[in-house]
Amino acid sequence: MSHNHEHSYRLGEKSAWLGIISNILLFVVKFLAGIFGRSHAMIADALHTASDAVTSVGVFVGFRIAQKPADKHHPFGHGRAESIVAKIISIVLFAVGLEVAYVSAKVLLAGDIAEPHIIAAIVAIISVVVKEYTYRRVNRTSKEINSTSLKADAYHHRSDVLSSIVAFVGIVGAKMGYPLMDPLAGIVVAGFIIKMSAETFHIAYDELMDAAPPDEFMDKINNAIKTVEGVEEIKKTMVRKAGIEFLAEITIGVAGEKTVEEGHTVTVKIKRELFRIVPEVKDVIVHVEPS
Repeated sequence: MSHNHEHSYRLGEKSAWLGIISNILLFVVKFLAGIFGRSHAMIADALHTASDAVTSVGVFVGFRIAQKPADKHHPFGHGRAESIVAKIISIVLFAVGLEVAYVSAKVLLAGDIAEPHIIAAIVAIISVVVKEYTYRRVNRTSKEINSTSLKADAYHHRSDVLSSIVAFVGIVGAKMGYPLMDPLAGIVVAGFIIKMSAETFHIAYDELMDAAPPDEFMDKINNAIKTVEGVEEIKKTMVRKAGIEFLAEITIGVAGEKTVEEGHTVTVKIKRELFRIVPEVKDVIVHVEPS
């Protein structure tokens, strides 16, 4: 594993730890506020935060597994563990969205909502601030290291922000004489959470099915290959994502009169150039054919 990839995994683990710690602390505070503040919305929000803590642990475990070197049983490495975790998180998000929708609809139909204490509203505001900060930190890191599972975890943090906003609106609305504001807003937020889960699931599914990366990334690789002396043509370029890393398989054409040794020298130059220009690429297989 290159130094660049080791650094990326360390950043990912730090972001996962940020999510774990913030979620555990917020869960305790929210749950107590929900109990003593007589707020069903806050208790539900606390349980949502608990699910965040579980997924953040999953992201951390995924990074740890993904870093393991290739072995006889996994010759291409363990990078896919990161995509598998992202898929699991998307399913958890979907379930959370359905749960929020179900609880909100149940409260809406029952119509029996007790007036909560103001402490629950204060904790909801604190939660919004903490979780929005966590979301921005984790989301920035997910983009920096190109991590699908970390992006999914960031979405989970953002869904908790929305959930806390809903809890706050519901609590304040109940104290102002509009108790149905909470369940109505909860149903709307459930839609956002389900949408986030669907987007994350699609991305993870594509990675596990070896979908090609964006055209811009492919162009970057092909342009790097074209600069190598001895490459007459690029016959095929296949790239797949494995966690935060990419694996490439390239077929090039060289002059037919070149020796095997000269052809091998061209492949070495291609690998060196790709690792320099596209550091996200972890490994490259180059096939040489006469042009």
